[in-house]
Amino acid sequence: MCRFQTSRTFLLFCLATLSLQSCVGQDSSRPSADDKRIIGENTFAEVPKMDKRVDAKLEDKATYLGLDFKPAQVRPGGRLTLTHYWQAHKPLRGWKVFVHVNDKAGRFVNADHTPVQGRHPAADWPVGSIIRDSHVVHLPSDWRADKLQVYTGLWRGSERMTIEGPQDKDRRILVAEIPVNLRGPKPRRKSLRAIRATNPPVIDGRMDDPVWRKAPVSPAFVETMTGKPSPLKTTVRAAWDDKNLYLLFDMPDPDVWGEFDKRDDKLWTQEAAEIFIDADGDGKDYIELQVSPKGVIFDSYLPAHRKNQNDWNSGMKAAVSVDGSLNQRDDEDKGWRVELSLPLTDLVGRGDLKKIRIPPKAGDRYRVNFFRMEQPKKGPQQASAWSPPLRGDFHALDRFGELILTDTTKKAKHEPVPAK
Repeated sequence: MCRFQTSRTFLLFCLATLSLQSCVGQDSSRPSADDKRIIGENTFAEVPKMDKRVDAKLEDKATYLGLDFKPAQVRPGGRLTLTHYWQAHKPLRGWKVFVHVNDKAGRFVNADHTPVQGRHPAADWPVGSIIRDSHVVHLPSDWRADKLQVYTGLWRGSERMTIEGPQDKDRRILVAEIPVNLRGPKPRRKSLRAIRATNPPVIDGRMDDPVWRKAPVSPAFVETMTGKPSPLKTTVRAAWDDKNLYLLFDMPDPDVWGEFDKRDDKLWTQEAAEIFIDADGDGKDYIELQVSPKGVIFDSYLPAHRKNQNDWNSGMKAAVSVDGSLNQRDDEDKGWRVELSLPLTDLVGRGDLKKIRIPPKAGDRYRVNFFRMEQPKKGPQQASAWSPPLRGDFHALDRFGELILTDTTKKAKHEPVPAK
């Protein structure tokens, strides 16, 4: 990638202009000093050198100039850094950037984002400026094509801006075709050990059952998009017996909040503990479970990716304990816990129960992932995960970890195990 600088005069002009514009993620309409600095560092007066020039015209409103990308060859499960260069010719009010990564068989990764680290949407781009936008795309670990195609463009509502330049039938600029190394080492996935419960826990939302004192504690959840530490140290523990799977979420929270009252409400839009289970690990059908701070549950069977059947009801039992006061937003809470039991016969939803062993044996493994949705008093909703999907899709089955059933209470190491 090329290094280049803006002129001091132009940078000062941009910062003065930006002080009048709104900034994504800020409660105030005024960008912070940090916003101004980062936006200024990514705004240029002249077209820089880049790895690949594209020069695609988007009507008379903008030009997609080109991009840098690294590495030159990406591996399944690896990171691809894309750096785009745009120029606005007219105000782009209402328009947004999209980025898609595809293969020719139709495999799709949605890499949509707000440009310049979420600080500089297209609607705010000064006319004539060159905007540099870098972001990371995580390629799914089960990617099978030896090439990927990068597409981008501008969209508003249900329309996409027309293009003069390399494109496909869906009004997407074909930015680059990048080789994929399919011979690299297999990615490693997270694992958590579930201990056998000699006596089943009482489902009351508390952590006072003997099994929870013995069960290994997961590493703290991390940010879903980056894998970086999350400010709230969420953990989960697991246990099992011949009839049920048991889980305990421990979630520090200064403001425990959740207003939904009905089963299968949109719990994920407020605060929730979430569980995804692909019991036989075939990467096809799976179940999704959620519990809110009010103890409301959501359960769904999915015969295929994102094909929710919310009319399926599991036999899950869940209870919540709150250390503080629920839905009192003017005080300080400590957190909340979710304890649940799930019949093993529900692990496959409406799928074929013959795909798993019931009763299970020590050593059996289920593909799972755990998430936590948090809604602070101020600011945007936050998401964290046990095994981060590293893209905007909790249903990324290739990023699920493994829950390993064990009948020993010996301390377990949380080492990842090789993917099958």
